[in-house]
Amino acid sequence: MKDGNARLVLYLVLAGLAIYVAIQLQTLIICLIAAVTLAAALAPLAERLEQKKIPRVATVLAVYGFVAVLYICVGAGLVPVLKEQAIGLFDNTPGYVDWAIDQAHKLNDMGGPDLTHTKIAAADIKQLTMSTASKLVRFTGSIFGSLINALFILFLTGYFVVAAKEITSSLLAWLPSPHRERWAALIRPIELRLGGYVKGQMLVSLAVGTIIGGGLALIGNDKALILGVMAGLLNLVPFVGSMITSVFAIIISFMQAPWMGMATIALVVVEQFLESNFIVPMLLGKQVDLHPLVVMLSVVIGGSLLGLSGALIAVPVATLTILLAEEFYKKNLTAAGPSVPTSKNS
Repeated sequence: MKDGNARLVLYLVLAGLAIYVAIQLQTLIICLIAAVTLAAALAPLAERLEQKKIPRVATVLAVYGFVAVLYICVGAGLVPVLKEQAIGLFDNTPGYVDWAIDQAHKLNDMGGPDLTHTKIAAADIKQLTMSTASKLVRFTGSIFGSLINALFILFLTGYFVVAAKEITSSLLAWLPSPHRERWAALIRPIELRLGGYVKGQMLVSLAVGTIIGGGLALIGNDKALILGVMAGLLNLVPFVGSMITSVFAIIISFMQAPWMGMATIALVVVEQFLESNFIVPMLLGKQVDLHPLVVMLSVVIGGSLLGLSGALIAVPVATLTILLAEEFYKKNLTAAGPSVPTSKNS
């Protein structure tokens, strides 16, 4: 009995220690999960091309180059729009300043000379300036950190694809001999499901880009094509991508006509409703073999716990967890067979 209690305490301590280490290394863990997921999507292509004597390194570099060129082309298409809007903002800045000064004078006249709470002290201005500068520094650091993490993920992805055979053999060597065959048989299903997540995200992005681009074209936005492509590419990043695209589309539409801006807002609302309730659950859930409700809950839970990064890895973690539960728990229940209650005859 004492041995059992001691073992239970040891397990609880180890579990607590594992959770603490996971929290401290959550950024690294997220990067690893993202890299493994991307590698699972690239691995089948690398294997097929390797059979045609094309090295895996060449496949990875070619895919990276294609994606980079695609994003650069979209960015180049947006440069004229951004330049036009920046010039217009610069030319109208004096008018904006005059309007702000005029509104400040009106506010002061309404308050009267005794309205002391409308006065801003020099200390308040200094504090506001320091606070703004501090936030800008943190924001810049966050952007820089995200770029570093993205490069790290790309490096790990390429390494996992190129050295997949060696990595698999090394990991299996750490398992007891009776379990190696079973885990080796799971590699392909894991690869298919994780790779299916990337394929599902691409299908979702294609659907979103089509809806946004087609909707903007119908209401007459002359930047519909580039905004549709931008919506599809940026939608690969949950939440943030959709927000950036929506802001761009709404601003450009309002610059063309007020009614077009209002129509774009309605289009964005409808697209978000369709994406959240139908597109993501159906297209993504089908690729990873998950129920649509599980997909939605996974994204919500992941986003609530870890923010954008959590939402990004939520579905791969969920599909991997369910796959392992099916293999090591559900199959054992099925093999054991249903338990039939017995009755005693009196």
